[in-house]
Amino acid sequence: MIPAVTGISMLNSNTLDGKIPAFGSLDKKVRIHNALDGLMVASVGNVLLSAGIPVPVSNDDINLYVGIDISIEDIKNEYFNNILDEGILGASPQLFQFTTPNSLAAQATIAFDLRGECITMPIGYSFREIMEYVGECIIGRNIKMAIAGCIRKVKALNLHTSGPVYSSEFFFIEDRESAMQRGVKIYPNALDSVL
Repeated sequence: MIPAVTGISMLNSNTLDGKIPAFGSLDKKVRIHNALDGLMVASVGNVLLSAGIPVPVSNDDINLYVGIDISIEDIKNEYFNNILDEGILGASPQLFQFTTPNSLAAQATIAFDLRGECITMPIGYSFREIMEYVGECIIGRNIKMAIAGCIRKVKALNLHTSGPVYSSEFFFIEDRESAMQRGVKIYPNALDSVL
């Protein structure tokens, strides 16, 4: 089995206007609590569209592997700053669960009814390990298809941006034979910058 990239999504949090692109009906299903939640759901949705996968997925053939850098700390900081500013009433205990990296992946699995394996991994400057892991899983026939990618904090080049800016890179990876049977576009050099 040879892994092939059949979907790509690269987004930036300051390009999102609070809506999930091309998924207006999800606005009622998913509660977006912060910029990272919105970026995660939009990225996974875009990569599914790019790969020609109908939404909701509703099966366990597609797995999700997400790498998150220190950007998750911004959510924790926001939560605890609310406590410092307004006392214990400043932060709802219901929001505390959204301060973990797993909550971002959970938002995407709920939004698109992804029932496959879901793993969140810490990353430094590269998410190469995630891509290698997914490749090994497909070659070893452990999984059929996967969404793999990362969210990271980037320095804002625009001085008009208030708050941090995050970027995401997500790829839909599957066996080349499966992609050819589905008749979808294969991006042969998509992972060159990652691997």
